[in-house]
Amino acid sequence: MLCNEDDVRLLKDETDWERVKNMSDDDIEFSDIPELTDEMASRMVRYSYGKPVDKDNKVEVDLKIDNDVYVFFKSLGNDWQASINETLLQAVKFKRIFVQ
Repeated sequence: MLCNEDDVRLLKDETDWERVKNMSDDDIEFSDIPELTDEMASRMVRYSYGKPVDKDNKVEVDLKIDNDVYVFFKSLGNDWQASINETLLQAVKFKRIFVQ
């Protein structure tokens, strides 16, 4: 499909980046941005390294572990991931106390 002249014009970046780079905060026009309300703030999501942090301050990560470790914790039942987290928290507390 061929682009017409209007399509190309819409794709062309006409931003004056030099002017933007030299702008101060006072030069920025905020009148078209709505004020942040309590309701809007309540729907905000905190991110850590690109992944959302939930209300319990936990971050979802991909983690490779030995199969033996996986089998052991999985055998503990439905809360096996929480058990891994608790074990890691205990290890962190131990290291903070005894290993400096």
